[in-house]
Amino acid sequence: MSLAKVSGGDFSRAFLNQVELGRSQPSTRVLRVIAGRLGTEMDYLLEGKLPNLDRELALERARVLLARGSARRALSALGEAIDASDWPLRSDVRLCHAQVLQALGRADEADEILQEERKVIAAHRDAHRLERLRALQSGKAFSVGRGDIEIAVRAHLRLGDRALRSARAYDALEHYRAARVLLET
Repeated sequence: MSLAKVSGGDFSRAFLNQVELGRSQPSTRVLRVIAGRLGTEMDYLLEGKLPNLDRELALERARVLLARGSARRALSALGEAIDASDWPLRSDVRLCHAQVLQALGRADEADEILQEERKVIAAHRDAHRLERLRALQSGKAFSVGRGDIEIAVRAHLRLGDRALRSARAYDALEHYRAARVLLET
């Protein structure tokens, strides 16, 4: 994307060039404009970390691959989300990571993750994630309840809205369809 397209009429191309070179510090407003035009989040511009949207997508991709029996591919897909630090995304990633390790026959590594995560989840008093953790520890399948479906619907709607704002109509359509299918089941 050219400097002219990113700067638009909000600031000069010369200023944006100085920001790129590290010679000038943009304001929060300018960072928001730049992030919006580039279709990313401010955190990515500030810290170079993958935006949470990318981490959430990596997690969901890993979950789908695991559900389809591709544990090795799930582990690879999850790698993009492993550095998540925000609650509750970090716990979701770690629970999925433990489940993948169990599927790969690496139970000791999975148990270590689950023991650490139990403390975090208990501190947040999250009954849903604690139930998922217990199911993983016992080796039983985790049953999806109506509350889980509502959580998934909200996630699809949120991702659909983000895709729409980023002018990714096809992605938005897919998320809205997924939300509808979940609501109709």
